[in-house]
Amino acid sequence: DLPRGEREAAGRRIASLADYTDEPLLGARLTLRRLGHPPTKRPWVADASALVNGRLMAAHTTGPTAVTAADEAADRLRRQLRRAAGTEVAQRDEPVAIRAALEALGLDRVQRPEARRKPPEQRRVVHRKVYGDELEPTLSAVADLLDLDYEFHLFRHVRTQEDVVVYRRNDGWVGLIHPPGSPLADEDDIVVTEPSRYSSPMTLDDARAEMDIVNHRFLYFVDANDGRGKVLYLRHDGDYGLVEPA
Repeated sequence: DLPRGEREAAGRRIASLADYTDEPLLGARLTLRRLGHPPTKRPWVADASALVNGRLMAAHTTGPTAVTAADEAADRLRRQLRRAAGTEVAQRDEPVAIRAALEALGLDRVQRPEARRKPPEQRRVVHRKVYGDELEPTLSAVADLLDLDYEFHLFRHVRTQEDVVVYRRNDGWVGLIHPPGSPLADEDDIVVTEPSRYSSPMTLDDARAEMDIVNHRFLYFVDANDGRGKVLYLRHDGDYGLVEPA
């Protein structure tokens, strides 16, 4: 239902990113969608991504119109391009590069898509995402989190083979959530370590019941059925999504 003129204007915002890098801008995409209910001041959501110098970068923003949402996404990607200029792919997970990224890509909650608040009894687990079993160090996971503009990133840690989560905290830092008693509690480079609030494994039904009460953006838990770490999160449409190992 987006008029052609607005659609083309939004597309030009993303195309203009090519002016900010000497590297080829490959696979640039922009997806726009409108959140219908309940009414909100920023109903348009923009999901933009581009492949630059071997790095996939993304931005997820909102706006009162489709074009302003696209503007916000293009601006966020521009800041990522400026940050990545002169930084080789192999250096993306260096502490200095990550600190610079945290400073350049401040977390503006106003621009973040808000989840619709359905009554708990109407929420369903309607979508499941999987992630690979590749082992990853903390700094590499944080780099993924920033490059893809995620709220959280579930991964399998190279040090302990545990499924853990890095996420953007409201204070501007990155948190690392791990099972209680994990050796990862001593990780102190870039991240703030946090043991899971749940001292024992729980079923998906238990996690869903907990989310119904606490209304967090996401909930990390160890599944009692298979011992793997998973994340139940609140989708933009008000239902639940589940991220689990492949």
